[in-house]
Amino acid sequence: MKRLKKICKYSIIGGLCLFLIFTIGGIIIKRNGQSKINREQLIAEGGKLALDTNGRKIEYFTYGSNDPNTPVIINIHGSGLDATFEKLIHQKSCEELNVRGISISLPGCGNTDLKIGRKVIEWASEDLYAVLEQENIDHFMISGHSQGTPHAMAAAFFYKERCTALGLNAPLLPNNLTQELNIEGALGHDQFKTTEQLKHPLNAWMFFTFYITTDLFSPSLPVKTLVYSCDNMEQDTALIRMLSCSVERCVKRGSAGICWESAKDVCYDWGFDPRLIKTKNISIWHASDDNLCPPVIGQWLANYYTSQGSNVQFKNENIGYGHMTYCSSHYQKTENSMVQSLLLSKVMHH
Repeated sequence: MKRLKKICKYSIIGGLCLFLIFTIGGIIIKRNGQSKINREQLIAEGGKLALDTNGRKIEYFTYGSNDPNTPVIINIHGSGLDATFEKLIHQKSCEELNVRGISISLPGCGNTDLKIGRKVIEWASEDLYAVLEQENIDHFMISGHSQGTPHAMAAAFFYKERCTALGLNAPLLPNNLTQELNIEGALGHDQFKTTEQLKHPLNAWMFFTFYITTDLFSPSLPVKTLVYSCDNMEQDTALIRMLSCSVERCVKRGSAGICWESAKDVCYDWGFDPRLIKTKNISIWHASDDNLCPPVIGQWLANYYTSQGSNVQFKNENIGYGHMTYCSSHYQKTENSMVQSLLLSKVMHH
């Protein structure tokens, strides 16, 4: 009995010490925020910066055609990545199809300034607006992968007819809509803490946890976790290299940004209703073995937009790549690409 009491005593003390370490470490990380941008390195990487009306810096990359008269596509990455991932995925197809490609790092990712407690709809009117103005772009197509899909939908909603085609790769929906429809939400939809909760000192341990998983043991830990969650993804070494580079670069200014980005209200309280999108050319690709964003979401979106008169191309293959199916090397080939799909949907509609 004495031994059991001693074990319990030391377990409690050990747990409290660990909690204290994580909390103090998290407070320091949260207080330090983002480091300064290395502009020389950014230029060397081919990156650009735009400023929103509040002076926030937004990082983006351009690729494909340099002709200002060619079609434009905006490509938006998912959680834990940055703009370089979408550039690597879509660069070849943009070059071969003579399309201007632009990938934008979301707030807190890569070199983009964070915005604590933001709503997805604000990204369309602030970050995307700044890039469109700087690049002198009127009409555009837009695609998103995973957490990039709410931002692509926000752009389609906000810019209306200026957005000529919408591509959704492994989409998710806001919490209010999944609850209304009684369908399963995406990963963490009911577990993540809100922005207000993250501000509380006793929840600072979250920032230290993000530091360990996305910075200290990056990119190996997050990439291996993703690879092992899929049956066949391990064989796509090119995709794994792209993921590794982008995961590592995502936290180049520190991990505080993506912790703030994980807030439940930021991820799942969008500030607009995606059912009000009027875009007529839509591609929705959602693998049937996706275990991060439930495939029922892609199926519902495809059915809904079709019922509203949109020209929808829907894919739901199972090739053992799960959430990353439509980023795989096969779908990076121009003839199989999202860029090609959106261009064709515009032609078919007209």
